[in-house]
Amino acid sequence: MGRIVEKLRKDSVWMGIFLGTVAPLLLFGLLRLILFFIEQKTGKIGVVSIQKLLIISILPNLFILRYYLLKLKYDLTGKGIVTVTFIIAVIFAILEFTL
Repeated sequence: MGRIVEKLRKDSVWMGIFLGTVAPLLLFGLLRLILFFIEQKTGKIGVVSIQKLLIISILPNLFILRYYLLKLKYDLTGKGIVTVTFIIAVIFAILEFTL
């Protein structure tokens, strides 16, 4: 376990891109799974769209970014996280305003 933590404490843009991608994907998948089970029990829920799930899924990036920038002072990792977060926000805008 200590070896994994040591790998995560690396100041590089690629580590930021990795963390900024994995955390939202995990939350997005978890939320989709929860909604799937709720829909199986109660029927179709039309309130939650993919766009809403996408924008909610970037929430972990805020906490990860804060940790890496303020606590560890890893600027390169922070740049990677911000880049991925920006890309997700652009995808959200495209989906929201074209669909």
